[in-house]
Amino acid sequence: MRRSREIVGLPVLDLKKGGSIGWVQDLVLDCNKDEVAGILLEGGHLFHTTKGIPRKAIVSVGKDAVTIQEKTLEELRGTRWSEKIGNEVYTQAGDSRGTIEDIFVDDSVKKLVGFEISDGLFADLLHGRGTILRPHVMIDGKDILIVDNQVSPLDQANEGGFQS
Repeated sequence: MRRSREIVGLPVLDLKKGGSIGWVQDLVLDCNKDEVAGILLEGGHLFHTTKGIPRKAIVSVGKDAVTIQEKTLEELRGTRWSEKIGNEVYTQAGDSRGTIEDIFVDDSVKKLVGFEISDGLFADLLHGRGTILRPHVMIDGKDILIVDNQVSPLDQANEGGFQS
């Protein structure tokens, strides 16, 4: 499992031409299919662009760089990773579970696995941040995430916090 935050900012290397074509600015997520649709590149664009490199054109997402066979830009449909960060998380009963701090993807960076949840600075320091896995998500809305009533991010806690 990898955090999306670890991928944003990585250089993108063109294996055909042997050079860097930019850096990952954002991931585009297809939340209906629980998949990564592709990546958007940093650039001098003044306008909000939805053209990026589709996931199928990515050879590998390594620890230090993203490699592609050649630069292929397509219209990417989905939600940007940066648009999900800070969204509120609630149970179906209306109880707050915190806010989304990051999104977990599988090691191949193809599938969405879950969400890293913060319940505030003091809770993060004391217990660490929590995790909510995709099977517990009932509705992945534009501004909020609705999870089943029994789920608690601390039941699936990440390492961290003073009490870990």
